[in-house]
Amino acid sequence: MPESRLLILNKNESEIQNMAEYFGDSGYSVISCTEYSEALDYVSGKKHRPDLVIFEMDILNRDSYEMMDRIRHHSDVPMIVISRDSRLDSQLYAYSKKIDDYIVKPIPFPLLEAHVEAILRRSDDRILSVERAGALSVDYEGRKIYLNSQDLKVTTKEFDLLEYFIKHKGMVLTRDKLLDSVWGYDYIGGYRSVDTLVKKLRAKLTKEYPYIKTVYGVGYCFDV
Repeated sequence: MPESRLLILNKNESEIQNMAEYFGDSGYSVISCTEYSEALDYVSGKKHRPDLVIFEMDILNRDSYEMMDRIRHHSDVPMIVISRDSRLDSQLYAYSKKIDDYIVKPIPFPLLEAHVEAILRRSDDRILSVERAGALSVDYEGRKIYLNSQDLKVTTKEFDLLEYFIKHKGMVLTRDKLLDSVWGYDYIGGYRSVDTLVKKLRAKLTKEYPYIKTVYGVGYCFDV
């Protein structure tokens, strides 16, 4: 799957070099990291964000599990863990960290590449249900919202309202229209319900992302 960007995280320099050369020859753009801090700069978006992470886990170092947590804290990037630890408990614990695949070494590079391609295909299918607007990404299928790749905690109604805003980006929406479309025609509440929810969304977006504009005397407009 050429043009996909892989981040390979491994403390062993000779192993990471061999893997990087193989995937580079296969047409991938490869980022090699031996330090956890550098890898976090990539997955958090401070540097070029990868499409998939291959993480060689050090079974003698508990920091490996902490690193999985830290990656997930910053990003939902697909992650394959490679380890010599074949114990079931270890694999289940790693999957509890929300990884996408666990592979026991040794594994031939062509087979590893097949795992990578399979996960990237699933990721591509999922991206089709994701819409981006500025720093926001909305996963309509999973009903999740991300701000700069970090999970934005919203209520069901907040998601519905922000989804409607994004799908009608650039349009001036009256409070009546928002009430009918988001709350429903039979909702007995008034404009205050709209204003209160907008206020909560603005607080979560912070002043850095003032996407929800007030159109005085009319309603609101979402624009990036």
